[in-house]
Amino acid sequence: MFVVNGRFLTQKPTGVHRFAFEMCNKLHELEVDFYVAVPKEINSDYKFNFKTVACGSMGSHLWEQISLPRYLKQQGNPLLVSFSGCGPLNYSNQIITIHDVSHERHPEWFSKNYCRFYGYMMPRIGKKAHAVITVSEFSKKEIEETLQIAAEKIYIINCSIPSYHKVDNISIEHSGEAESYIVSVSSMDPRKNFIRLVEAFNNIEDKSIKLYIVGMQFKAFNTPDMQKLISENVILTGYLDDESLQKMYKNALFSVYPSLYEGFGIPPLESMSYGCPVIVSDIPALREINEDAALYTDPLNVADMSSKMDLLIRDTQLRKELSQKGRLQVQKYSWDKSAQQVLELVKRYS
Repeated sequence: MFVVNGRFLTQKPTGVHRFAFEMCNKLHELEVDFYVAVPKEINSDYKFNFKTVACGSMGSHLWEQISLPRYLKQQGNPLLVSFSGCGPLNYSNQIITIHDVSHERHPEWFSKNYCRFYGYMMPRIGKKAHAVITVSEFSKKEIEETLQIAAEKIYIINCSIPSYHKVDNISIEHSGEAESYIVSVSSMDPRKNFIRLVEAFNNIEDKSIKLYIVGMQFKAFNTPDMQKLISENVILTGYLDDESLQKMYKNALFSVYPSLYEGFGIPPLESMSYGCPVIVSDIPALREINEDAALYTDPLNVADMSSKMDLLIRDTQLRKELSQKGRLQVQKYSWDKSAQQVLELVKRYS
């Protein structure tokens, strides 16, 4: 038996939280003996069947650093697994997950408090933990270099698409009379490169096409004033529920993911799962995960981004080819496989 750090259940399900949530769902399906320790208040957006146990009276980081380890010590110090980026500093019997080290590589993208906190905590918890899970070969190398954590302690366990996606028999629903649009999905994080994306979009040839940017803003990020980007053809939707997001992908001409830095990047695979072609940044992690199933662009070159969008708008055959390749690429990633890897790791340290 082991315990999962459930602080992620207090926050809306973005990429990091999705990884934790899907892993818990899959481990439950496999009838693994575990439960999720949680604060008293959790987010109602999550629907699940795995077991949770509420403990402590604090919230957020205080719960994770004080209430959670206190509770675990009362339970005899069971193995703790944290899937969403941190863990308690004063608890040794744990496995943690570090998705990327963007706060180390680009502190200017984050608030000072965020960088101070994770800059202090990550290397210390990582070195103390039995093992560190990460999501790509690229992130493993980054963790080794920046946090000085030994390579043999770092295990690559990939993300996959959210479990509500149905990869087979997807029909693309847009028609000649429907609204033509491009979609970009991500949290409103400076590294997601939305300013250049909008500049590039404003330069495309077909002015009838719209751009929908889907995602939330967070206090942790030094986010530019996104409201200034709004125009008749640029729409910021904010957070969308799963059903609305599915419709967005299914009806889009294609999606764009112009991120400057990633450890994995779930949205391109999400897009592919609906047969929606993808333009992504030409950066190491996205090359590793998407291979030849995406059209690549220089994320620092607005003109190149515009050119790639124009190309994909005009070339229906290329969109079809990328759609087909994307469906195959998605099948390389599976929560079943990832959960089995977690289970093997847990058995090693239980």
